Amino acid sequence: MVEMIWRAGRPYEAQRFVSDATNGLLVEGTLRRSASELEATFEQYGTSLETPDDYDTASLSLATITKHAHHLLPVMTEVMAQPAFSEPELKRFKKRSRQQLREDMEDADWLAYRTLSEAAFGADNPYGYGGTKADYEALTVAAVRDHYERYYGARNATLRVVGQLSDEVERLLEKTFGQLRPGPAISAPDYRIHTAPPSLLQIHRPRAQQTMIRRGRRGFRIDDADYPGIAVLETILGGYYGSRLMRNIREEKGYTYGIDSELDTYRFDGTFGISADVANENLEEVRREILVEMDKLRQHLVPDAELDMVRAYLLGGLVQDLDGPLAVSSRYRSAIIKEYDPVDHLRRLDETIRTISASEIRDLAQRHLRPELDWEVCVGGQILEDATQMNATGNGVGI
Repeated sequence: MVEMIWRAGRPYEAQRFVSDATNGLLVEGTLRRSASELEATFEQYGTSLETPDDYDTASLSLATITKHAHHLLPVMTEVMAQPAFSEPELKRFKKRSRQQLREDMEDADWLAYRTLSEAAFGADNPYGYGGTKADYEALTVAAVRDHYERYYGARNATLRVVGQLSDEVERLLEKTFGQLRPGPAISAPDYRIHTAPPSLLQIHRPRAQQTMIRRGRRGFRIDDADYPGIAVLETILGGYYGSRLMRNIREEKGYTYGIDSELDTYRFDGTFGISADVANENLEEVRREILVEMDKLRQHLVPDAELDMVRAYLLGGLVQDLDGPLAVSSRYRSAIIKEYDPVDHLRRLDETIRTISASEIRDLAQRHLRPELDWEVCVGGQILEDATQMNATGNGVGI
C-alpha cells in the first residue's frame, strides 16, 4: 500500500471546498490520460486510486500486489505530477456535490451534526462550515490549480508505504516519487475561532416522528495532557455498548435504540459530543437523563468493577489496533494527519488506561462534563419552547 499525504486540507484553503475539489479532481485525468483511461489502467490490475477524505489533509493512495508495482507507481506519479484539472471535470464535480448536498439535507443526523459544528467552531472556521450551492458554484479551475501549486509539492507531503519492502521496491519508489517537484515550504495556517456563547438550537420538521439530538463542544486535541483520561471518561459515559448512556436510556428506559458519545480530534482542534435519535414524545426525558448521567460522573466515583470492564475494553481495542502492519500503519497515518508522536501517544494512552483512578475520572468529569459549555442541537418533530429556532435553508445553518 502506498499513500501520499499532503498538508492541503480545509485549514489551508483560500476559499471553501477548493481543497475537496482539488483532491477529488486529481484522479479525473492527467495531461496524457483521460479519467476513463486512468480507471481502465488500474482496473486491469484489480485496483484503483483512492482519494481518502480528511479535513486536514489531501491524499492519494493505492493498494496492489508487489509484482504490479512497476506498472502502477509510474502512473500514480503521473496523476500527482500532471493533473489535467479540466473545466468539464470541475462541472461534474460541482454537479455531484450539489446532488450530495440535496440528499444530505434530508438526513436529520447530518443536519444536526452540521449545525452543531457551525455553532461550536464558527461559520468561517474550517471545521465549522458546511457546503452551500453558492460555495460550489464559486469554484474555478484557476482556484483549483492555485491550491495544487501551493500545497501539492513533495516538501509538503509524507509518503506512507506499507507491506513487503525490498531493495527493488525502494529503488522503484525513488525512481517515481523521488522525482516529484519539491514545491514551496508551507507554514502553519492562521487558525481562529469565532463563536457565540453556547445555546440550544432547533430545526423543526413538523412531519418527523423522530428527533435527532446532538450536544457537545470543541476544544479537545489529541496531544492535550488530559486526552488519555478523557478517552476513558468518554468510554464510560457513552463510548461503548455497556456505557452509562446505553444502559440507562436504551436498556432500562427504552427511550432510544441507540445513544452514544464520541471524542473526535483534528489537527488543530477536536470535539466531545453526544448523539441520539429518539421518538418525539421521549425527547425531554432523554435530554434530562443525559444531564443526569453527566452529573453522576461529576459527583460520584466510578465503581471498581465498571472501571475494570472499561480498562479491559480499551486495552483490547489497542491490541486490535496494533494487529498487523496495516493496523499499525493506520495509527501512524492518524499521527501524520494530526501531527503528533504516535509512540508517545500510545504509551500515554496505555499507561492511563491501566492506572487511572476513579477519583481522577471524577476530577476530569468536573472539568470537562459541564453542560453550560455545550451546544445542543435538536432536529425533528418535537418543538422545544426554550430553543432558538433555526431552519435548513439559511438562518444560522448556512446551507
